[in-house]
Amino acid sequence: MKFGPPEIRHDVVQILTIHNAKGGEWDVVAVPGLAQNTFPSENSMDKANWLANEAHVPFSLRGDKKELPDFQWQRASDQKELEALITTFDGECEAIEFEEEMRLGYVAFTRAISHLFLSTSWWRSGVKPVAKSQLFTIAESLAATTSSKSIRLLPEPQRPGDKDRNPSENSPETGVWPRDPLGDQRSAFDSAVAIVRSAQADSLEDEKATSEISEWLRDGKALIAERERRGTLAPVLLPARMSVSTLVALKSNPEALALHLRRPIPQLQDSFARRGTQFHLWVEKYYNDQQILDDSYLDARDKFESDTTLSALQEKWLESEWASRADVHTEVGFEMSVAGTLLRGRIDAIFPKNGEFEVIDWKTGSTQLGEAAQVQLAVYRLAISKLYKVDISKVSAGFHYVPTGVTHKPADLLDEAGLNALLNNFEIAIL
Repeated sequence: MKFGPPEIRHDVVQILTIHNAKGGEWDVVAVPGLAQNTFPSENSMDKANWLANEAHVPFSLRGDKKELPDFQWQRASDQKELEALITTFDGECEAIEFEEEMRLGYVAFTRAISHLFLSTSWWRSGVKPVAKSQLFTIAESLAATTSSKSIRLLPEPQRPGDKDRNPSENSPETGVWPRDPLGDQRSAFDSAVAIVRSAQADSLEDEKATSEISEWLRDGKALIAERERRGTLAPVLLPARMSVSTLVALKSNPEALALHLRRPIPQLQDSFARRGTQFHLWVEKYYNDQQILDDSYLDARDKFESDTTLSALQEKWLESEWASRADVHTEVGFEMSVAGTLLRGRIDAIFPKNGEFEVIDWKTGSTQLGEAAQVQLAVYRLAISKLYKVDISKVSAGFHYVPTGVTHKPADLLDEAGLNALLNNFEIAIL
């Protein structure tokens, strides 16, 4: 990105950085602060050496690498030679920085059309005097050896002695702490307070409160009590990233989810959950797809019947129609944004056919799940429509209950608008 030349104005004094002044010219230009370590700058805390400053990328990755020193660490045969190369490279980086500062000086000096003022001072912010910078010395030497009457050197002030101190230390900055929030308005405020306090208060003794005043009191007390009750509640916000299982919990029991988000409790994985993980791994290997399994399955918490074994599940699944399907994608991970929330999940199986897709989630329990669990299928269905860029009507989704061999495909799954509403309507406050 390139910026145009600066706006040149003649009705004000413009204070610009040298970079911002590039491309412009003014009748009169003043460049102050030409002191040692100031301009040219020697900032040891922000070196251009990428070995010593992680803010800079290696020179070999930059577009102007041919103009920069090359750190040839391969030439070192031992630690001593490597340290010598590092020292040499650091010096080369300092030389590059100095050259860049000198170029900036050239840019600053050449912004003037008719008058250029250069200045420095012995004293700056430290306790010791500061010498003139090389830029000032070069300009001073040129001025001294030029016979032109247009160049004038002002008398140089006497250099401070070793025992001299910075004059600014004799006038330290002072202030009041803590700062008065009213500032200059304090006097007027105190006067107003004095007037109020000196006023005679009206007596309310022996006055019978009217029904209107009593009503005000009742309303006020009710409002105060309501505010106190609200003060003990804290709103619960949904996280910016959610798993599909969390979204199912939101549909099933938002209050329980809110309590879990406020006070999360780790969930132990029992033997049934581990058996479910093993079954998913076996199905994946059966289809000869990928060999690495992410164990963050939604039904990792599905409960097996106590008399169901892994081998029995495998036998029941092999009897299903899905075992003979060849064109299949298994364990497909996805991330998508719904209502500003990043949803992440992993789909057990996707069966494409003639431009349409069937999404199947293996359930290792035989009890059919309710409406809340169908949110899982709705998310999977939307994810596939976005992933394969097809209309959502061309994607069906269902649960296959392995122990019973039943595949259930709900007909009224939520669409993207329904999922948006589910996320946007989460408003719960708990103690």
